[in-house]
Amino acid sequence: MGGIFGYVCGHPTEVCVVKERLGKLTYRGYDSAGIAYDLPEQLTTLKVVGNISSSDMPPLKGVSSDLALGHTRYASRGWPSISNAHPLQDCTGKIAVVMDGIIDDYDIIKQGLAREGHRFTSTTDAEVLPHMLESQQDHLKGVLDIMSRVKGMYAFAFVVHGEKRIYAASLGQPIVIGVGNCNFVSSDASSLVGLSDKYAVLPESCAAVVSANDIKAFDAHGNPIALEFNDIKTVSPASKGGYEHYMLKEIHDIPSAMLSAASSLMDKYLELAGMIVHGAKNVYVVGNGTSLHAGLISSYYFSEAGVDVKVVSAAEFPYYALNNVEVGSVIVAISQSGETSDVIRSVRLARQRGCAIIGITNTIGSRLTSNSSIYLPMTAGPELAVPATKTFVATLVVLRLLAAHAGRQGGVISTSEIKEIGDSLANLSRLLSQKMPELEAEGDQMAESLYGSSGVYVTSSGINFPLAMEGALKLKEAALVHAEGIQLGELLHGPIALASRGYPVVTIKPSELEAEELYDKIKQVVGFRGGKVIKLLSAQRLAAPKDLSPIVNSIPLQFAAYKLGLRNGVSVDTPPGLAKAMIM
Repeated sequence: MGGIFGYVCGHPTEVCVVKERLGKLTYRGYDSAGIAYDLPEQLTTLKVVGNISSSDMPPLKGVSSDLALGHTRYASRGWPSISNAHPLQDCTGKIAVVMDGIIDDYDIIKQGLAREGHRFTSTTDAEVLPHMLESQQDHLKGVLDIMSRVKGMYAFAFVVHGEKRIYAASLGQPIVIGVGNCNFVSSDASSLVGLSDKYAVLPESCAAVVSANDIKAFDAHGNPIALEFNDIKTVSPASKGGYEHYMLKEIHDIPSAMLSAASSLMDKYLELAGMIVHGAKNVYVVGNGTSLHAGLISSYYFSEAGVDVKVVSAAEFPYYALNNVEVGSVIVAISQSGETSDVIRSVRLARQRGCAIIGITNTIGSRLTSNSSIYLPMTAGPELAVPATKTFVATLVVLRLLAAHAGRQGGVISTSEIKEIGDSLANLSRLLSQKMPELEAEGDQMAESLYGSSGVYVTSSGINFPLAMEGALKLKEAALVHAEGIQLGELLHGPIALASRGYPVVTIKPSELEAEELYDKIKQVVGFRGGKVIKLLSAQRLAAPKDLSPIVNSIPLQFAAYKLGLRNGVSVDTPPGLAKAMIM
């Protein structure tokens, strides 16, 4: 995954323009970066591990070319390293490719290319592209061939030594083309502000050939198409994809993060992880905060798959659970950053006792990946706001698929049922893409109802009970409001004493029919005592299946926390006293 930016000009232009504009795309990736530019004698590439602004990037002042293409990466396949940084080249060094997204079947393609004699220097999926293009004389035909053969959700662009043009294609990730004194290709129109006069979004499953004086676009069959250009003045120069805050952008990223998480998980690793879980003496799921809540939801997934798991806070794990782990035990460790100290400590202590570790993280190359027997990437893309939003959903996707594969090993879940789960995730992702405005409006109404309250209960039962705790955590983090997540029945055992004189109680309708009577009773009791009942019915309204109902219900809760935080004057991306990775 990552951000793409390149230019093609009719005259030499300073290559540092690419470096500067990639800096506006670091919300798409920031763990490595690179730039390729064409000179008369060769195609030159420069790479760095870390942010594009790193002092390790060779100086570009005074370096000019009429063709340059760069990339800022967020590792999903292959660790952050110089060899895995884009641009990636073919065996001749004459083609340089950058890619944003995931290729599903790259391992099969790579094996075929290796048999033909192609030499691979990285462990990324994107490297298959330059080698596929290497033997093509007609590079547009090569693009169309890739589009028809390579499965996944991705966009790519490439340059060829001696050819003054950029080739690009969009297959589920964005490509934007800018027109100005030079012509440009980018992942985001905001990076074109100040350089272009007009821009066009390349339609999905289409390709483009961009030169200094001409832009041509084609559909997947090679038929010419017309692009619709817009005035660049309509685009915000903000580097948050046009959103006011990272948190807002990342909530809107949830549908694509779901697809990315599901498609990036390779079957062979899911099957291996499922086998490890199924064959374990005992299984512990550990995490902190949002990751812990995702783990608690996963206990419902594992239970239905016939696997008994114990979900424990990573902060508590060393004090009692550690005594019960040994050779044959399995720890499923969750950390979005991969650096959470409590998680790393628990993992290291468990490894000393011979445990197998399955790491689930959004950060390839983190301490969690290096301490895991096998790791499963969330592949949600960079999450820069401190309150976790899309990574929570991506974690649930990974855990849902892991539990299903563990269940298949035990004969509880069939191969066809696993496919149905994958289809259900894809269908829900598409539905959420359409329904985000409604879910945001629902969150806004909830925030308005909560504004001015000194505290709030968030309550539910069944698989949505852990989501109630997660919703309460979001309100604490993003809105600085005291909130407590409580199981519906437990509300009657003491906490109900506060639910009077307008005290708000957010009731998430359970997805289990058995819990409906209790749900209705709680609403009546809270109303009778003078509390304010705020109903959340999103999963039922969108007819979400029970296992995916926490995903749907999480979105209006996240929007509510964000909107209430704005009303309360909170810096929602960086709330005071909080950090993205707790490494104390």
